[in-house]
Amino acid sequence: MPIQAFRVFFLILLAACANLAWGAAAPAASVALVTIQNGAATALRNESKLALVEGATVLAGDILELPTQGLLLKLEFTDGAGLLMGPGSRVLIAPRLAGERGGARAYVLAGWAKLSAPANVTFKLTSAQADLQGSGASAVLGIGANGTQVFAENGEWQLKHAGAPTLALKRGDFAVLANGAAKFDASGRPTPQFLQSLPRPFMDTLPSRAAMFQGKSVTLKTLGPVTYADAKDWIDAEPALRRAEISRWRNLARDEDVRQTLIADLKNHPEWEPVLFPPSPKPKEGTTK
Repeated sequence: MPIQAFRVFFLILLAACANLAWGAAAPAASVALVTIQNGAATALRNESKLALVEGATVLAGDILELPTQGLLLKLEFTDGAGLLMGPGSRVLIAPRLAGERGGARAYVLAGWAKLSAPANVTFKLTSAQADLQGSGASAVLGIGANGTQVFAENGEWQLKHAGAPTLALKRGDFAVLANGAAKFDASGRPTPQFLQSLPRPFMDTLPSRAAMFQGKSVTLKTLGPVTYADAKDWIDAEPALRRAEISRWRNLARDEDVRQTLIADLKNHPEWEPVLFPPSPKPKEGTTK
């Protein structure tokens, strides 16, 4: 089979499998609760944009976003793990990444995240430049215009970056990956610049409030449909995430303006080819042309 034909066949097969998995999957599982919220925050769920409030149930597949003027959003998972989101944070819960990156609790696209896990509980988090995993520990991840920063507040963490050896971080260790750098630079303490930019609530240990919301049903206000503007940064994310999550965005291409935008950028997004130009169905055996 010619290379170009094989490439098209592979992309079609990949999109078909993703679409089948999306359509056949059971309803998304409840994985966490919003237990502290300071400032407006939203969730992209299926094709709707929702306003988050304290007590809201967070589902696998939710994209949670806190604007830069927001202060804090705290999630508490069913096993006692916690995730703090700071100003400008954009987080996908339970990304559908494959291979060794699969099974993560969250994917951080931008902003600040503080993750914590009690003893015997593992927290696995992914992002474009840093994948973190630890048990009975807490750490901070910051993703901004100047690069990616990781601070191991407590316990031990495994830090992975594509193409580089796994970096073991212990309590107090700090690692930074500048834009364009090939690997993290690690040191035994965070820089003054990091501490100055760290969201103030991240410096404290916030108490659990999950018990206050157990058994309570909270209805979230729908702000409107998910738009291309809402999805664009996720559509333009790293290739592995784009391929894993394309099925959630495919209906946006029904809008002709969005479709033309996607077509214009198709060379950078080959995963959209079978969505924008689906193959003609093969004739059934025995039928005549």
